[in-house]
Amino acid sequence: MPIREYYPNEKPYKMVYCEDPFGNVLEIYTHSYELTYSQGAY
Repeated sequence: MPIREYYPNEKPYKMVYCEDPFGNVLEIYTHSYELTYSQGAY
């Protein structure tokens, strides 16, 4: 999956889904989940 940018041109928050060799799907965030999705992030 392509890297998803939250708030482009405002904040450097990014997220990507990826799959390991065993079939487990992982979410990787550049910042904490709480910070990315909090009301204060706007």
